[in-house]
Amino acid sequence: MTHYTLDAQLAAAASRRWWNRYTLVLALALLLVGGFATGIQVQKAYGDQPTAASGPAGFRGQGTLTPPTAFPGGAARQRAGGGEATTGTVKLVDGKTVYVQTASGELVTVRTDGDTTVRVPGKLTNLKAGDKVSVEGSADAEGSVTASAVTKTG
Repeated sequence: MTHYTLDAQLAAAASRRWWNRYTLVLALALLLVGGFATGIQVQKAYGDQPTAASGPAGFRGQGTLTPPTAFPGGAARQRAGGGEATTGTVKLVDGKTVYVQTASGELVTVRTDGDTTVRVPGKLTNLKAGDKVSVEGSADAEGSVTASAVTKTG
């Protein structure tokens, strides 16, 4: 092989594209898989969103939107399907009574009974001081809440 032939082959190789149709298809497939994996992680982090059929909340102006009650910094009590929701940190569990401190510092007495739905791994007594909870139920004149549901959120 002569010096000129080698230079011609190197020049031809340098002028060729580094990509072809298969490279573009592979890059697009990797982009789609990466987007799908990212979507899964976002869904795990933020959970399911309410649908129009699951309550008064709707999408794009259909009905009223009730913000999630488990996010810190939100209002301590919000309307949720006809009852009130109280969110905060457990201060004490005393039998069937749970004392919850809201983000505003208010201490709320939550009373439970046999009709209360408990969404805590185990039983209500498994709640410990410092656990984040959301309590659904209505407050009486003294500010105590009779719980229809207690959910551990954090």
